[in-house]
Amino acid sequence: MITGQDIYYSTKVILIDLIRDIVYFPFWWYSAGLILVFKFYIKSLQAGSKRLAIKILFKYWFKPMYGQKDIEGKIISFLMRTFNLLWKLILMLIWFGLITFILLFYLLLPVVVVYKIFIK
Repeated sequence: MITGQDIYYSTKVILIDLIRDIVYFPFWWYSAGLILVFKFYIKSLQAGSKRLAIKILFKYWFKPMYGQKDIEGKIISFLMRTFNLLWKLILMLIWFGLITFILLFYLLLPVVVVYKIFIK
């Protein structure tokens, strides 16, 4: 059977836990949480670079495609690889901007929320 004393102690534990979580939240957000988000940031940039094969494009930029040894084949290969490289660098720049926006959003979200609650 539940007594008044059980309800009192349960409420006390829940309130203490809630207050501790509210006080600890900003410290977690800018320490352990920020480390997790920064790891996500780095892994996302690495995955984007790997997905777009930018390192490979730089490696084979001046190599002729399909084993072409004549000057026309080398010029066409260079132009195609340059166009491909520029396009993928633009995509990587967009990806970098998006991921950086997410990181900045994460950093500024608590500040904006506190500002909105207490100032306005």
